[in-house]
Amino acid sequence: MEKMVIKQGEAKTVTFTVKDALGTGVDLSGAALLLGVKKDKSEAEYTFSKTDPEFNKSQAADGIVSVNLSAADTDQPEATYVGELKCTWAGPVIKKSEDFFLQVKRAVT
Repeated sequence: MEKMVIKQGEAKTVTFTVKDALGTGVDLSGAALLLGVKKDKSEAEYTFSKTDPEFNKSQAADGIVSVNLSAADTDQPEATYVGELKCTWAGPVIKKSEDFFLQVKRAVT
Protein backbone atom coordinates (compact mmCIF):
# COMPACT_ATOMS: atom_id res chain seq x y z
CA MET A 1 0.00 0.00 0.00
CA GLU A 2 1.01 3.57 -0.57
CA LYS A 3 2.88 5.59 2.02
CA MET A 4 1.32 8.87 3.14
CA VAL A 5 3.79 11.60 4.01
CA ILE A 6 2.89 14.32 6.51
CA LYS A 7 5.00 16.99 8.17
CA GLN A 8 5.16 17.16 11.96
CA GLY A 9 2.34 19.33 13.24
CA GLU A 10 0.58 19.49 9.85
CA ALA A 11 -3.21 19.37 9.86
CA LYS A 12 -4.41 17.32 6.91
CA THR A 13 -7.52 15.58 5.62
CA VAL A 14 -6.93 11.95 4.68
CA THR A 15 -9.33 10.14 2.34
CA PHE A 16 -9.79 6.38 2.21
CA THR A 17 -11.50 4.35 -0.50
CA VAL A 18 -12.50 0.84 0.59
CA LYS A 19 -13.03 -1.62 -2.27
CA ASP A 20 -13.97 -5.27 -2.44
CA ALA A 21 -12.00 -7.92 -4.34
CA LEU A 22 -13.70 -6.87 -7.58
CA GLY A 23 -12.71 -3.22 -7.15
CA THR A 24 -16.21 -2.02 -6.24
CA GLY A 25 -16.61 0.45 -3.40
CA VAL A 26 -17.84 -1.15 -0.16
CA ASP A 27 -20.92 0.54 1.32
CA LEU A 28 -19.65 1.98 4.62
CA SER A 29 -22.76 4.00 5.45
CA GLY A 30 -23.85 1.54 8.17
CA ALA A 31 -20.36 0.87 9.52
CA ALA A 32 -18.65 2.32 12.59
CA LEU A 33 -15.12 3.39 11.67
CA LEU A 34 -11.89 3.58 13.63
CA LEU A 35 -8.58 4.84 12.31
CA GLY A 36 -5.65 3.74 14.45
CA VAL A 37 -2.02 4.75 13.95
CA LYS A 38 0.92 3.34 15.92
CA LYS A 39 4.68 3.35 15.65
CA ASP A 40 4.99 -0.42 15.44
CA LYS A 41 2.45 -3.07 14.53
CA SER A 42 3.23 -4.99 17.75
CA GLU A 43 2.26 -2.07 20.04
CA ALA A 44 -0.98 -2.53 21.95
CA GLU A 45 -1.88 1.18 22.09
CA TYR A 46 -2.38 3.58 19.20
CA THR A 47 -0.17 6.67 19.01
CA PHE A 48 -3.35 8.46 17.90
CA SER A 49 -6.74 7.38 16.66
CA LYS A 50 -9.93 8.75 15.15
CA THR A 51 -13.38 7.42 15.98
CA ASP A 52 -16.51 7.16 13.86
CA PRO A 53 -18.03 10.61 14.67
CA GLU A 54 -14.83 12.27 13.39
CA PHE A 55 -15.20 10.84 9.87
CA ASN A 56 -16.87 12.57 6.92
CA LYS A 57 -19.16 9.87 5.57
CA SER A 58 -20.93 11.88 2.86
CA GLN A 59 -19.70 9.39 0.20
CA ALA A 60 -19.70 6.31 2.47
CA ALA A 61 -22.21 4.45 0.28
CA ASP A 62 -19.49 4.44 -2.43
CA GLY A 63 -16.77 3.30 -0.02
CA ILE A 64 -15.18 6.75 0.34
CA VAL A 65 -14.61 8.32 3.76
CA SER A 66 -12.28 11.02 5.04
CA VAL A 67 -11.00 12.19 8.39
CA ASN A 68 -9.11 15.26 9.55
CA LEU A 69 -5.76 14.74 11.22
CA SER A 70 -5.10 17.66 13.55
CA ALA A 71 -1.76 19.33 14.14
CA ALA A 72 -1.71 17.59 17.54
CA ASP A 73 -2.22 14.18 15.88
CA THR A 74 0.75 14.64 13.58
CA ASP A 75 3.01 16.33 16.13
CA GLN A 76 4.89 13.04 16.58
CA PRO A 77 8.58 12.09 16.41
CA GLU A 78 9.87 11.70 12.86
CA ALA A 79 9.26 8.06 11.86
CA THR A 80 7.15 5.78 9.70
CA TYR A 81 3.97 4.69 11.48
CA VAL A 82 1.60 1.81 10.73
CA GLY A 83 -2.08 2.62 10.31
CA GLU A 84 -5.25 0.61 10.00
CA LEU A 85 -8.85 1.42 9.24
CA LYS A 86 -11.34 -0.79 11.08
CA CYS A 87 -14.93 -1.05 9.87
CA THR A 88 -17.53 -2.59 12.19
CA TRP A 89 -21.08 -3.46 11.17
CA ALA A 90 -23.98 -4.58 13.37
CA GLY A 91 -23.25 -7.99 14.82
CA PRO A 92 -19.84 -9.60 15.06
CA VAL A 93 -18.59 -8.42 11.65
CA ILE A 94 -15.35 -6.45 11.84
CA LYS A 95 -13.16 -5.81 8.84
CA LYS A 96 -9.70 -4.33 9.03
CA SER A 97 -8.04 -2.65 6.11
CA GLU A 98 -4.71 -3.68 4.78
CA ASP A 99 -2.08 -1.84 6.82
CA PHE A 100 -0.85 1.45 5.40
CA PHE A 101 2.17 3.55 6.25
CA LEU A 102 2.15 7.13 7.46
CA GLN A 103 5.51 8.84 7.43
CA VAL A 104 5.89 11.85 9.70
CA LYS A 105 8.70 14.09 8.47
CA ARG A 106 10.39 16.76 10.48
CA ALA A 107 8.86 20.15 9.81
CA VAL A 108 11.25 22.80 8.59
CA THR A 109 10.92 25.95 10.64
